[in-house]
Amino acid sequence: MNGNATHCPADMSTEEMMVYNFRAYLSPLLSVVGIPANILIIVVFCVMQIESPCRFNLYAIWLPIAHNLQLTTNAFLDDFLGRGLQWITDCRLSINIDSISSFSCKLITYLTETSALIKACLLMYFSVDRVYSVYRSDRITPTTGLWVARLGVGLSYSMCMIFSIPQLIYVDRVTGNDGRSSCEYVDPLAPGVKYVLYLYIIGATMFPSLLIFVTNLCIIFRMRTFNTHNKLSGACDRKAAIEFGKVITHLAISVLFSCLSFPLVILIILRQQLHMHNYQETRPDYAKKIVELSRLFSSIDCINYACDFYFYIAFMPEFRKTLVRVFKLDRLAITHSVTLKTTIPSVNSVSCSDPQLILTTHTLSTTRTDLRTTPIDYVLTRL
Repeated sequence: MNGNATHCPADMSTEEMMVYNFRAYLSPLLSVVGIPANILIIVVFCVMQIESPCRFNLYAIWLPIAHNLQLTTNAFLDDFLGRGLQWITDCRLSINIDSISSFSCKLITYLTETSALIKACLLMYFSVDRVYSVYRSDRITPTTGLWVARLGVGLSYSMCMIFSIPQLIYVDRVTGNDGRSSCEYVDPLAPGVKYVLYLYIIGATMFPSLLIFVTNLCIIFRMRTFNTHNKLSGACDRKAAIEFGKVITHLAISVLFSCLSFPLVILIILRQQLHMHNYQETRPDYAKKIVELSRLFSSIDCINYACDFYFYIAFMPEFRKTLVRVFKLDRLAITHSVTLKTTIPSVNSVSCSDPQLILTTHTLSTTRTDLRTTPIDYVLTRL
């Protein structure tokens, strides 16, 4: 904690003022709004998963955990307490949690970078799953392949935590010439530092953005074809409408991710070039502008971690219904599914003159209402 006003920055650039204002007012708002919303997502989808297990629910449960890590460590502890609080209090107060000790520096950096990488990996896995579901809707159902989703979630968390271990080695608490401590890479040009930077650039932003962009195009093309076919055939199915809502929700989440991540990728690359070409000495104004812009877009990127709840509310009727039931403390309706192989007319090829039969599956659902526990109590006891 620092109460010395002499450290108040003077002659701030426009970019620096934008960083301070965003971190002072919007970063805490994202944390206060986003963290409870993500907890609600976990609770609601846990209830939905207990009642009717499916792959989508598993992804939706584990994504908010990474989101809350990012909002806590990056948006609140680093952005707001580290800079925003200083701006609000006219430089009379600042709490740099990551500069208190070497341990806090390493831990906060590790959790911040790891949660961003986990979010990207889960979203990529989620996107590939959605493409497969859309293009193979006649062969698979939302309840099949649950082990694949569990494997993807487990690998995403475990591998990202392992790959981010070098963050604990190369980042540390550094004391500058002015006596102020900061949390940064000790040697920005070290091979290990380049590894963690490129891991974030490529693994958490660039490659996920490209892959998600391609999968979005595939999904949009398939959905247009599907909608055109339904209009011509007059087909209407409740389960298809539910799946359509899931697809639209996923598209909204992934498009937001791509839009906010791409500018940050460019700025991180430019910031790395500052050290390579020694622009801090030769072009200090340019170097300062790039640094502040990268900080600004790093803070803006936190929007990615606070908005999923509102996409679920907007595009998923099942989520809205379950959320209302959770608030009303209604009883659980657990669905037990029995899958039978049957021969029925294909939905994609139904016509009055030329019916075609395909071998597919039919799910019989039996519903049991649990009269003993509320949704929240049931979730807590299961967790």
